[in-house]
Amino acid sequence: MTVPGGTPSLRILWLNQEPEIQVRRLDTLLACFNLASSREELQAVESPFQALCCLLIYLFVQVDTLCLEDLHAFIAQALCLQGKSTSQLVNLQPDYINSRAVQLGSLLVRGLTTLVLVNSACGFPWKMSDFMPWNVFDGKLFHQKYLQSEKGYAVEVLLEQNRSRLTKFHNLKAVVCKACMKENRRITGRVHWGSHHAGRWGRQGSGSHRTGSGYSRSGQGQPWRDQGPGSRQYEHDQWRRY
Repeated sequence: MTVPGGTPSLRILWLNQEPEIQVRRLDTLLACFNLASSREELQAVESPFQALCCLLIYLFVQVDTLCLEDLHAFIAQALCLQGKSTSQLVNLQPDYINSRAVQLGSLLVRGLTTLVLVNSACGFPWKMSDFMPWNVFDGKLFHQKYLQSEKGYAVEVLLEQNRSRLTKFHNLKAVVCKACMKENRRITGRVHWGSHHAGRWGRQGSGSHRTGSGYSRSGQGQPWRDQGPGSRQYEHDQWRRY
């Protein structure tokens, strides 16, 4: 990892109470996800969305089959979740079940679990409550927003016509897109994605992951790779993994 001042020891991260060490804790956490260049943008994000943006940036850089509609659904459900009661969430009924939406929801929760562990290892630079799924993610609500986004609904509809959410939405989206552009990852809509990736599935079975496409640094993204014997067996279904 590239950490300003060098990689600190666990003794420093866990036991040192000097004020400046909190800065090194955050530097170390961001270095784990190769996000040091996005430090200022992430610090400007309000709680509890810092952790979500950190994770979304990492996922969108690593997985190039994720598209703009996916980003809209992730952000919209996180913002709308803040105003939902438990009974409203319980009564949500998606029109139908989309297997890709289920996989993306699972991927995000796995990512939040990883963030919890990294935040703990780095001495808690961020509040642990920011990583709790019930603050930033609900499976059925995400499913609803995913289906709407996939059908091409306007952002205003995804945000349930709430103007205050619209401003936050564009701010969070800008943070993620700007950070991804620093890593040469341009997030496009699904129509553009289809033409941009035409034929890739026949050339490389694991091309859906940026470590297999030449964009990623060596060794990045390992926690997100399949643990099984390769991924060519899934070429017939490009959405199965994510």
